[in-house]
Amino acid sequence: MFLNRIELFKGYSLDKFNEICGILSVNKIEYKYKVRNNVYSKGLFSNKMILGNLGQKEDFSYEYSIYVHKDDYEQACALINSKFR
Repeated sequence: MFLNRIELFKGYSLDKFNEICGILSVNKIEYKYKVRNNVYSKGLFSNKMILGNLGQKEDFSYEYSIYVHKDDYEQACALINSKFR
């Protein structure tokens, strides 16, 4: 699925992420997701490591991405758009 996937959602809202995953699950659309921690960095001399999350809102600590198979993309978009109108 790695080469045949398309990003359906990318954002910082855990609530929206969970809603979209729920919609996809109920409609039996397979998906993969990725959660990126914007506070932690692996670099040895990273600014994030030195400054931490100084002044950063907690709402933006994690970035969520949801991917679906390219053949399911249109159906998934229609389901998501009907929910969030």
